[in-house]
Amino acid sequence: MSTTALVKTTWVELKLFLREPGAAFFSLVLPVLLLVLNGSTGGNERQDAFGGAGLIDILIPGYIALVIATFAMTNLPGVLATYRERGVLRRLQATPVRPWTILFAQLLVQSLVATVGLVVLVALGTTAFGLRSPEAPAAVLVAYVVAVFGFAAFGFVLAAVIPTARTTSALSFALYLPMIFVSGSVMPREALPGWAQRVGDFMPLTYVVEALKQPWISGSTNVTALGLLVAMIVAGTALSSRLFRWA
Repeated sequence: MSTTALVKTTWVELKLFLREPGAAFFSLVLPVLLLVLNGSTGGNERQDAFGGAGLIDILIPGYIALVIATFAMTNLPGVLATYRERGVLRRLQATPVRPWTILFAQLLVQSLVATVGLVVLVALGTTAFGLRSPEAPAAVLVAYVVAVFGFAAFGFVLAAVIPTARTTSALSFALYLPMIFVSGSVMPREALPGWAQRVGDFMPLTYVVEALKQPWISGSTNVTALGLLVAMIVAGTALSSRLFRWA
């Protein structure tokens, strides 16, 4: 796979993403709006209910998880399904640019979008709402990278098994919307009723939130959450490689 082709394809895919108002809004703008709305209701005083952390300290890891999941579950599968339906992937097989280049480009765009979302949220949270620095920055960074790759693998599996772009959009949102509300990515899990927390225990996005939140708040690594995300990378890569159709 040519590095030049990958760079050019990634640039094109990034521009296409930014031209889709809905994709850019849900991936980058919505988490910022949620932070502003919740941050303006009060300060970031430490609370016993949050283990001594403040509300903003709890919300920021969740919003970072929201950015990661939004691109991987709503944009990435839809783009690949559309390319398959329109024959883009099939035509690429007759050119020097291999179809795998599209997949790597989507992974790079996912990583870039998630990183921009992280930087914006942390900068705004720190300057405007008193966000505290993470107790273990290196552990947060490791969890972030693993989460990006884990949910990208999840997105590739969705793109592999769902047949059409229209079906992809419907099923992706059917999975995405319940998940964000019970995982702690929109509101703290501590504020959810018990049944919602139990449902959230079965949602992969919950473990992104926990993998980011624990080293941020307490400085310790959530080994269980991190292990499950690594398992998502391994299983998702294996499944999507086996099931993905180019035409």
